[in-house]
Amino acid sequence: MKIPASASAPTIIEFGCGNAKTPGAIGVDINPRSAADVLHDMNVFPYPFESDVADRIVCHDVLEHVDHFVPTIEELWRIGKAGCRIEVTAPFMSGINFHSDPTHRRAFTSRSFDYFIAGTDVHRHAYSTATLRLDHVAFDPLLIPLRKGLDRWLLMLVNRHRRLYEERFAYIYPVHQIHFDLTVVK
Repeated sequence: MKIPASASAPTIIEFGCGNAKTPGAIGVDINPRSAADVLHDMNVFPYPFESDVADRIVCHDVLEHVDHFVPTIEELWRIGKAGCRIEVTAPFMSGINFHSDPTHRRAFTSRSFDYFIAGTDVHRHAYSTATLRLDHVAFDPLLIPLRKGLDRWLLMLVNRHRRLYEERFAYIYPVHQIHFDLTVVK
């Protein structure tokens, strides 16, 4: 898809937009009843965009549905400009939302993108040319029904000590969503 050049507005592409598309975004969805501008299955490669066109890519609750995670991330990297921000929200491994939807293929942890992040243990294997920078990862407090006091305190600890939480306590105190802010590195 040819995206018109605009000096005034960054190009935002939202995959899996459904009917709640980000304002100003080019929406992409497989569902013809969605608010999508482009109907496309994320499991079909390549995506219908030229390389290096997006300033921001939004993937809220969609990457858990793709069949082939690595080629999907490589396509997002391809269409993103250098410095493109990629926002991802996905179900966390211990959340009931992951296990209750039969269309989910994977759950996420704070290390789900390490394969693409320079300096991580698994990135050194170089199975992908796509490189991302992890700017922020957190268990999304907006999607967790917080009670007073204890939940706020526990969520603060969980976000501060993610690895310990994931290895030891994720199924004792489950959270449902995880949020990533990534940047395309080219």
